[in-house]
Amino acid sequence: MLHDFAAALLVLEPAAGDRILDLGAGACWCSDLLSRLNRPAISVDISLDMLRAGRSRPGTSIRAAAGDMEALPFRAGTFQQAICLSAIHHVPDIPKAIREISRVLDDDGMALFSEPGRGHADAAVSTAAVRDFGVLEQEILIGPFIRHCREAGFEHVTVKPLLQSVPGFDLTLDQWESWSRLAASTRPRRALAKLAFAAAELVGLGKQGPLFEETLAVHMVRTVRQVVEHHPVIVAAKRRQATFAGPQWRASIRVQPLEPMARGRAVTMTVTATNTGAATWRARSASGIGHVTLGAQLLDAEERLVTRDYHRVALPHDVAPGQAVALSFECPVPPEPGRYGMKLDFVAEGITWFETVGSTPASLTLGVV
Repeated sequence: MLHDFAAALLVLEPAAGDRILDLGAGACWCSDLLSRLNRPAISVDISLDMLRAGRSRPGTSIRAAAGDMEALPFRAGTFQQAICLSAIHHVPDIPKAIREISRVLDDDGMALFSEPGRGHADAAVSTAAVRDFGVLEQEILIGPFIRHCREAGFEHVTVKPLLQSVPGFDLTLDQWESWSRLAASTRPRRALAKLAFAAAELVGLGKQGPLFEETLAVHMVRTVRQVVEHHPVIVAAKRRQATFAGPQWRASIRVQPLEPMARGRAVTMTVTATNTGAATWRARSASGIGHVTLGAQLLDAEERLVTRDYHRVALPHDVAPGQAVALSFECPVPPEPGRYGMKLDFVAEGITWFETVGSTPASLTLGVV
């Protein structure tokens, strides 16, 4: 289940401020993990007792609503994303539930389903659950499920075949090196080699040596297909997502040099910055997460970090990609004389400093007398 959760975040990449629906939440463990990543969700489950157990988790503030996936208690277009981990296969009317999920997602909404697949209904664990607890156990078949999603209004529906680990698939060193050569080969040479391999296979050449690549591909397809059918991960989007335009958080920062200054005072600093990333810098956020500020980090004379959160400066307005913003602000001067460094970088609050994802901060030296 932790692997399913990680896969969901890798695929959905929820942004700060997204409204996320945790479907079939049970004891809210998925919502708990999301909140620890500053991505709060709303948990929905048909069992009020399970939701009460989830809301009693220490150190968290779970928002929850008791409800049926076939009749979700939310307005249309409320959520940006939905996560359903091993839950929809318990629902009597799966097509109706998918229509409801589509209804409560906005026009760009996405849903991820990770469910037990072929053979689950007859598995020993399922027959025991039906006998002992009276639950409904079904298998999720990829073809029919994708068709249900399309009929519910999801424009782009895909199965993710490589999100599940495949313990039964491994390579020796020789096989890995052969695979690497195949990956590095060019199309004309590869096409000629395939013709030669096909002729060799007709006369009964073994499946080692020159025919390894073809055998490897067939073995991989057969192995991965079995895993995918056993546990499909399906992503349904209301519309096809645009190709990622580039790095999300990037800034070009210019700062005026400073004259020596008196200790314990404040100094006026002027910074001009351009948003060179793909995301708009929001000046404020209702949740306190995801808005962008300018951060000053104090360094010593050897440029070692002294105080990471030395000073923060709010943006006067939102800054779209390609736009520039000018900031003039009072920054405190260190209380002791000496030589210092200062690093100026932007922060997507609760998410990341820009430098840690590849942006270049501005640096300057401070002389304090």
